[in-house]
Amino acid sequence: MTRRIGILRALAGATVLLTALTACGESGSSSGSSGSSSSSGGDTIAADLVLGGPPEFENRTDGIPGLQKTYGVSFGDFRKLDAGGPLTINALKTGQIDAADIFTTDPSIATNGFVVLEDPKNLYAAQNVVPLINKDKATDGVKATLNAVSAKLTTDDLIDLNEKVINEKQDPAAVAKAWLADNGLDATGTQAAGTTLTVGSANFQENVVLANIYAQALQAQGATVNTQLNIGSRETYMPGLQDGSIDLIPEYTGVLLQFFDKNSSAVSSEEVYAALPSVLPANLIVLDQSQAEDKDAIVVTKETAQKYDLKSIADLAGKP
Repeated sequence: MTRRIGILRALAGATVLLTALTACGESGSSSGSSGSSSSSGGDTIAADLVLGGPPEFENRTDGIPGLQKTYGVSFGDFRKLDAGGPLTINALKTGQIDAADIFTTDPSIATNGFVVLEDPKNLYAAQNVVPLINKDKATDGVKATLNAVSAKLTTDDLIDLNEKVINEKQDPAAVAKAWLADNGLDATGTQAAGTTLTVGSANFQENVVLANIYAQALQAQGATVNTQLNIGSRETYMPGLQDGSIDLIPEYTGVLLQFFDKNSSAVSSEEVYAALPSVLPANLIVLDQSQAEDKDAIVVTKETAQKYDLKSIADLAGKP
C-alpha cells in the first residue's frame, strides 16, 4: 500500500493489461496466468476464486500466508497487480479477478459498490500513518514540522485526499498544498532550515499525496527537499531508506511492524506503535503517528458477495 504522472501511466498500464487478459480469454475464475500463482484451497468458496493484489501480498504475513493461517482461506489463484491502484480496481470491476486487496480509504469502494469483508480475527492490525525517517535527518525542527502534520491528519482526510486524486484526477502536489493551507500548516518558517532530505513514496495515490504533504511542509520550514515518488513496494524502497538514498517516507504502522517482525501479535494502534522502535533498523525511527488509518481489506463486488453470501473473510472458507 499512482499519482501525478504516475496516475496516468498506471491507468494506461491498466488498459493494456486488461486488454491483454481479455484477449487471452482469461476470466476471474481462471488460473495459470503470467504473473500469478496457484494454490489449492480444497472444496471451499475461495478455491473457485482469483485474488488480486500487489506482488508483496503473496508472501506478506498478513497476505496469502495470513489468510491461510488465520482463516483457512486459500484462493484458487493469485494475480500480481498493484497496491490497490487502477490495475486492481479495474481487474475487479471487469471480472478479471474475484477479490482484491484494497485500502479501506479508497473511494473506489463506494463508487463501485464494492463490499469490504469483515475481519473478525484481526488479521489486519492497526495501520496508522506515520513518518519513517533516517535518524540523522530527524533534527528537532524536522520532527516538529512532521509531528504537526501527524497531529492534524485524520482518516476522513485520507478519504478526501484520495477522492480528489483518484476520482477527480487532481494533481497530488496541488492537493497536498491545499490540505496544508486548510490546516494552517503552510506558513513559512526556519525550524527545518539547514537540513537536506529526500522524500520518497510507494507507488499508490494516497502515499504520493502524503509524501507531497511531508515535502511541502518541510520546504515551508526552510528544508531543502528532493522527492522520489512512485518508487514501488516496501521491498523496493526499504533498501533505499537503509542505505540513506531516501531519508523519509510515509508509512503505515501495522504492515511496517510485520515487515520487520513477522511474528508480532500486536493489533491495537498503541500496541503496534509501541513495538516499532525495537524492530526498526538502527538508522531509522518513526515520529508521532497520526489518527489517520488506512487498512488493507479483502474486497469483492456486490454480485460476488450476494452469490456466495459473503460478509466476512471467514465466509470464504465455507463450502460453495
